[in-house]
Amino acid sequence: MRLSILGLLVVGVAAPCLAADSDPADEVKGRFAAYLDAFNAGEADQVAKFWSSDAVCVDEGTGERTEGQAAITEGFKTFFAGAADARLTGGVSEVRLVRPDVAIAEGVVTLFVPGAEPTPSSFTAVLVKESGDWLIESSRERDLPSAATPADALEELAWLVGDWRDDTEGVDVQTTVRWSANQAFLLRSFQADYGEGESFGGTQVIGWDPRSKQYRTWTFNSDGSFGEGAVSRNGDAWLIKMTHVGSDGSVSAGTQVLTQVGADTMRVEKIGQTVDGVPVPNGDPVTVVRIAPDASAEGAGQ
Repeated sequence: MRLSILGLLVVGVAAPCLAADSDPADEVKGRFAAYLDAFNAGEADQVAKFWSSDAVCVDEGTGERTEGQAAITEGFKTFFAGAADARLTGGVSEVRLVRPDVAIAEGVVTLFVPGAEPTPSSFTAVLVKESGDWLIESSRERDLPSAATPADALEELAWLVGDWRDDTEGVDVQTTVRWSANQAFLLRSFQADYGEGESFGGTQVIGWDPRSKQYRTWTFNSDGSFGEGAVSRNGDAWLIKMTHVGSDGSVSAGTQVLTQVGADTMRVEKIGQTVDGVPVPNGDPVTVVRIAPDASAEGAGQ
């Protein structure tokens, strides 16, 4: 079990008892905080026992599988014997409840070992609730890119470059994504025309944060509102988790999910939306298609 596998253990540890009607997402995040304490104290048995007895842990980079609580326990003991001063930081970015007793957690962690470069990784874990405790049933980990330049890191998002139009009823929305100088950032500009002279536009910047090893984004809109957030990948989908400050001072948050359906088509939907902490309904998914270069030029000339 290699060192980065430790990043997968972030959500299955003991935590203070929570109320029976507590939010499962809060339970998982609370257990993660307690896990950091257990890990940073070097308590191998305390950390490993919160995996299920037949848990499976997979390193997507190497294909290595660690199966069973006993093997995981031995892996931790071996690791702490050689790296007693290791420290782990990070957080759970999203928790999705599949059933009342099954949850999927995603997040990013960074392992610090004296004398070595920090090791960042992201994880996806499936947890089951047994006798009131969340246990890790399976977990998959992947290394975050160690890009030489911002352009290298952003290459995964290069498919966004071009002109796009979506099928939102009653509004014409056109978007252009292009590279900045030296391909240091991706720049997205959009314009939504509602008819009768009413419109709304904005600019989004997507970049690579070499310190936290993650994609960051910032938005600036024509009504004076602005926002910031993080971008992460989940299979064929990209999750853009944002917090916005409105021109009236309100604060909204949520996740935009971009799923690449084909080379020239993507599906966009918004989930988990709140305004000043109050949940709002999710909108219907929108299909967005790439505009051919000649069609884009023709539209610009009208």
